[in-house]
Amino acid sequence: MTLRPDECVQRGLVSTTSRLLGEYETDGWLFTHAWGDHSDQAWSRWSEGPASRSGYVVAFQTPAPDPESNMRPEYNGAIEIICSFMAVLYGKRFDSHGLIESSGLFYTPELSAFGQLCDQNSPHNSHRVRVDYPVPLNLVEIPRIAPLLLFEEPDTAAATFEAAAKFYLRALQSIEQDREVAYLHLVTAGEVLSNACDYPSEQLLDEQTRTALDRVVAGIDGGEAIAALLSGRLRQIKRRFVRAIVDFVDPPFFDRREAKYEYAALKADSFEKTIAAAYDVRSMYLHTGVPFGGWMRPRADYGEVQLGEPVVEGRDFAKALANAPTFTGLERVVRYCLLRFAESQGLYLPPEAGTGDA
Repeated sequence: MTLRPDECVQRGLVSTTSRLLGEYETDGWLFTHAWGDHSDQAWSRWSEGPASRSGYVVAFQTPAPDPESNMRPEYNGAIEIICSFMAVLYGKRFDSHGLIESSGLFYTPELSAFGQLCDQNSPHNSHRVRVDYPVPLNLVEIPRIAPLLLFEEPDTAAATFEAAAKFYLRALQSIEQDREVAYLHLVTAGEVLSNACDYPSEQLLDEQTRTALDRVVAGIDGGEAIAALLSGRLRQIKRRFVRAIVDFVDPPFFDRREAKYEYAALKADSFEKTIAAAYDVRSMYLHTGVPFGGWMRPRADYGEVQLGEPVVEGRDFAKALANAPTFTGLERVVRYCLLRFAESQGLYLPPEAGTGDA
C-alpha cells in the first residue's frame, strides 16, 4: 500500500469566517472539515466573533495525467473558483489556502488568512443564515450548485456566473483592508451580470435621450447612422447595469432586510435611484480618487442605506454617496442577483437539492 498522493485526486484547503456543519460526499467529490489542534484558541475560532475561522478540505477526482506529457495539470485555480461558488451559495466569506495534495505531490498551504481578524458587523462574516436565499450553513447544501462543479468548458451563462462570483468574493475578502476597492468589486460583479442581459436599445435610453436622438435623425444628413452610433454608446454600462439589477431584484426582496431597523433598509420605491447612485460612486471615484470607504463601512446595525449626507469633496459626489447603498446593502443586492441569474440558467438548484430546511 502506497502512502503517496493519488495522481487522480486533488485536495485543497479552504476556510470561512463563518461556520459550516456537516459534510458532503459523492462520487468524485468530498467537502469535509479540516480540524484545528484543539488548543486554547479553538473556542474563539468556532465562536462567532473577530477571530472566527473554520477550515475545510475540498477533494475531487480528476482524469489521469498524460504519461507522455512533462507538464502536470494545474488545479490551484479550481480551489479558488470553488471558494467563489461557496461564497455566493452561503453568502459568506471563503478563502483558498491552495492545494495540499495534487497530481501525486504534496503541497504546503498558505495560511496567512488564519492570522487575520474579521469585522463581525458584516452579515457575510456572521454565523447566521442570510435573509435572502436562506441556505442552511451546512455542507450538505453543496448539491445546490452541482451544475457548476463540472470539469467542462463552461457555457456562456456558467462563465458569466463564474466571473461575477469571483468579483463578489474579492469584495468580501477586501472590505476590511480596502473599502473603496471592495465596493468597486461589487459594482463590477453587477456589471458582469448585466452584460449577459440583452435589452433592446429603446429600453436602455431615457425619454430625454430618445427625444434628442430623434432630433438628430430628423435634422442631420446621415442622422440615422449617427443616432445609431450614439445610441450604442449611450446605452452601455450604467443604463444596462441599473436595468439588469432592477430586473433581477423582485418585490419579495423588499419584504426582508439585513438591517436591524426598517429605516436603514433598502426601499422598493427608491431602489432604481439607489442602484444608479452606486454606479455613480464607482465612476466618480475612478475619475477623482476621492476616498469614500469610511462612509460605506459595515455598521453594527447592518445598515443597507446611508444615514444623512456624507461630507466629501464635491457636491455631486456627496449626493451620490447619500443615495447609494452601503457595502452591506450592495453586497446583499449583488448576491441576490447572482443567485437569481444562476437559478434562471439552471446553475443553482432549488432547496430540495440539499437536505436542509430553507
